[in-house]
Amino acid sequence: AEMVGVEETASGILDALDRVVLEVEAMDAICNADTEENDDKDFVVSQQALGQAQTCLDEANASDAPSQIDIEAFVRTEACDGNTSNDGVRLRMSLPLGYPTIHSASVTVVHTPKFVTRSNHDTLSSKLQAIANELIGSEAMMSIISECRNIVSDWECNSSDNIDAIPSEAEEEDVVTSLPYNPACISRRWIWVHHITNNDRRKQIVIEANEGHLGGYLKAGYPGVVVIEGDAVACDDFVVWIKGNKSRPGGFGRNWGHHVRGEATAEQRQFPEAFEELEDDMGLLGSLCRESNVEDEFREFILQQK
Repeated sequence: AEMVGVEETASGILDALDRVVLEVEAMDAICNADTEENDDKDFVVSQQALGQAQTCLDEANASDAPSQIDIEAFVRTEACDGNTSNDGVRLRMSLPLGYPTIHSASVTVVHTPKFVTRSNHDTLSSKLQAIANELIGSEAMMSIISECRNIVSDWECNSSDNIDAIPSEAEEEDVVTSLPYNPACISRRWIWVHHITNNDRRKQIVIEANEGHLGGYLKAGYPGVVVIEGDAVACDDFVVWIKGNKSRPGGFGRNWGHHVRGEATAEQRQFPEAFEELEDDMGLLGSLCRESNVEDEFREFILQQK
C-alpha cells in the first residue's frame, strides 16, 4: 500500500531510512533479548541491505538506498498449557523504500503450527497485511508480530477459527487485569506506544509523571514504553492524560497506537520514586526491571513473553 500525495524526495527517503534503522534495532533488542550467541534468532534482518541503508545515512546520500529490507521473524505463540512449546509462526516482512512514511510493509506467513489449517494460514497472511496497510505512516513490525501472536494463540487455546472475532492490535482496547482498588497498595501500569520521539512530548511525560508522584521510566524511540508506579488513582489519572484528555492537552490520543498492556499491584514501590527518561535502549529498561524485581511483568506486558 502507498500513501497517496506524498513524494519520495531525497530527504524523505533518508528520514524513512533513519526510522527503519531505529525500528530494526529496537525490534532486534526486543525479540532477541534471550537469544544466546550461537542460537537461532527470533528476528533476522538482511545485513547487506541494512548496512547499505546505514551507509546512505552516514553519507547523507539517498541515491544508493536499498530497494527493500527483508526481515524474517519467529513468533512464539502461547500454547494451551501456558508455555510456548509449539513450533510458532514464521513471518517474512519486506520493508520497501519509503517505509514507513509512504509505503507499508509487505507481510507473508511462511510457516504456521500444525493445528492451523491451510485456509486459516492464508487468512492470517491477509489479515496481517491488512494491519500493515492500516498502519502506513507508523512503524508497524511490533503490531504485526503482536497481532500474529494474539490470533494464533487464540486459535489454539480457545479452539476459535473465526479470525474476525479476534480484536486487532490496531483496534483493541487497553488490556488490563481489572484488579480491585486498594488504597494501601502500590499500582503499576505498563504502556506501549508505537513511537515516542517528539522532544516536547518526552519532557511532558516526565513532568506529568513526577507531578503525580509516580515513579517509573520512559523508554523513548521505536517502540516507546512508559511504565509508571505509585498511587492507583494517580496512575489512572496519568493514563487518562496520555490517552488524550481535552481538558488537559498534551496526551497522545488514540491515533498514537498506545495500549495499556498490563497492570499490577504491590505492597511497596519497586522503582525509584522519581520518574525518569532512559536512552532509546530496551535492553537497559529490561535490566532496570530485573534489578527492581519486576522483570516478569516487563516480559509479559512489553515483550509479551509468558
